[in-house]
Amino acid sequence: MARGWTGVLLVPLIALLYFGAAQLPHRLVFQAYFFWPAAAVAYTVCFVWGPRALWGLALGSLALNLSGWLPWPLALAMSLFQCLGPWLAWWALKRGGCPQPDPGRTRDLLLWLGSTALCSALFSSGLGSLLIAATHPGEAFAPGLTSGFSWFLGDVTAIVCLGPFLLQFLPRGDRHSSPAPAPAFPLAVKALLSAFCLVLLLAGRVHQGLSGDFRLALQFALVLPALWMALRYGPRASSAGLTLLSLALLTQLWLLGPGLPDEVFRFSQGLILVLGLATHLTSAAAEETRQAQWALHARDLQTIRMEAVGTLAGGLVHEFNNQLTVVLGNLDRLKDSLSGDPSADALLQRIESTALAMGQRVQQLKFLSHHAPLGAQPLKLGEALIPFLAAAKALPARVSFSWSPREDPTVGVDPDLLCQALQHLLSNSLEAIPGQGRIVLQTWQEGNWAKLRLEDSGKGMSPEVLLRACDPFFTTRPVAPGRGLGLSIAFSLIRQMGGNLVLTSQVGRGTQAVISIPQCQSIPVPAPPSLRSRPTRNILLADDESGIRELTREFLESEGFAVVEAADGLAAQEAFLSDPQAWDLVILDLVMPRLGGAEVLARIEALRPDLPALMISGYSADTRSDLLNGPHRAFLSKPFRLQQLKESLSALGLQSPPPTDRHDQ
Repeated sequence: MARGWTGVLLVPLIALLYFGAAQLPHRLVFQAYFFWPAAAVAYTVCFVWGPRALWGLALGSLALNLSGWLPWPLALAMSLFQCLGPWLAWWALKRGGCPQPDPGRTRDLLLWLGSTALCSALFSSGLGSLLIAATHPGEAFAPGLTSGFSWFLGDVTAIVCLGPFLLQFLPRGDRHSSPAPAPAFPLAVKALLSAFCLVLLLAGRVHQGLSGDFRLALQFALVLPALWMALRYGPRASSAGLTLLSLALLTQLWLLGPGLPDEVFRFSQGLILVLGLATHLTSAAAEETRQAQWALHARDLQTIRMEAVGTLAGGLVHEFNNQLTVVLGNLDRLKDSLSGDPSADALLQRIESTALAMGQRVQQLKFLSHHAPLGAQPLKLGEALIPFLAAAKALPARVSFSWSPREDPTVGVDPDLLCQALQHLLSNSLEAIPGQGRIVLQTWQEGNWAKLRLEDSGKGMSPEVLLRACDPFFTTRPVAPGRGLGLSIAFSLIRQMGGNLVLTSQVGRGTQAVISIPQCQSIPVPAPPSLRSRPTRNILLADDESGIRELTREFLESEGFAVVEAADGLAAQEAFLSDPQAWDLVILDLVMPRLGGAEVLARIEALRPDLPALMISGYSADTRSDLLNGPHRAFLSKPFRLQQLKESLSALGLQSPPPTDRHDQ
């Protein structure tokens, strides 16, 4: 909203806001410095709008000082001091990475209060009061240190009471709602709470029939509703309530007149200052607790959603891979039949490219289904990151990439899948940086976990976007092929490696992705197979997809094998048990009705432990790593090409029957 205002409009609005705030305690004369709202306006507008607010602040301050009893040189000097303080505080917070502090965060709140108090003590209430005291000896501002301290307390009290309210409610362009909104503040509760606070406030000050101790107790009782509001309704409601309470107290003092003793003002100032600090710190701590609880709840919901998506994707992957195996296998056979026909070759090439592209999409769904094939091995984290670091060197020149390793723990991961997950995160970070920026990768060891943090200086994400960032197919960018799967695939891959991914982001402050991977445990490395080649005749083929059975049978028969088909696991078991010694190879689909391939293989091993077995599936065999124990076991992932099937048979030490045997058949 503020970004849409022209500079000509913003300057007079800030000037009027500052000048009007300075007039609120005017009747209190110099006791007005008990509470100086203009200080809150001066420091807050700089944090909300940055250096653009200085021109309006300078104009308002100059008008205020010239309208009083100061000559123009002193008025100009005072305006300079009143602008230097807010600008220096804004600069200090910007250098500290907090240019627009959030009153709902304890760290931001303390940094903001500390910087404003220090700058006020140095400039507006420090040098300003000393300057006036030196140029007007014997008047109301002498001695300078005493007046300066009173001025400083008035500035700090107003900043504490009004500043968070202005930070919360003044419009600014990057405003976004809290991801865990505080409960609503009903009108009836507002009315009752206001009435209660006013009773405590007025009874403690006005009703002279009450004893002094009782009136003092009523004043301190204001702490109870203020803290309850901070705990229950969050920073926005508590800052608004504290602002109204402080203005009511200021109005009460204004109505009672300037003749009240100084101790009355000092007590009121101390009460409202302590009350303000307690309220804001309590509300910030409560808000951070609420956000942490919300984040844990959101993470649980994300896990549930991803599990549901994984179950759905798993079923789709199984069906798609079966169909793609049939398509690609028949395509291979068709290419052999039509070889030499240029027009047919071009058409077949298009079909093959489309089928392979579909296979890539199915592979992405496989990652979401938690069935990606894993080739975990023990290695140093730095070694596992070599492919990713090589790819990061190809980033555009506008983005600088750096790697900061603190430790190099040993992990047991599939380096290809780890690099795929990191590349998806890197791609998201790159797209989030519209111009010049940086991406930093840090690695270290924390307990039994290896940690990786990928941090970028991009635009960041709002809480609403962050909540859905890992949802499949969710994207804030224009629709394009493959969009919306990057973070969800990275999340799934990391979960499959036994780790977890935590994303944190803020609009304008970039995004951090922290990956935790368990340190390596002993992973057995199987010895290379040493099998003698032997002719193979009889193959038992079990798959519930008729197209795959027909394709595989025809190919194997063309190679000279005798193939017996089974439509499910129970039929395969019955065929094997009919003559256990007759078989030279079994090809089993892992997922079949009535009886799965793993169960059939267990029965086969009880009778023929040395019988070669080729397991095929659209999922992964890694969910049952014991299936591949020994050199006479192999796994072939769907969709597969016929050449891959032939290579798998060779890897098992099997060969086609000699030509003479084929002729005899």
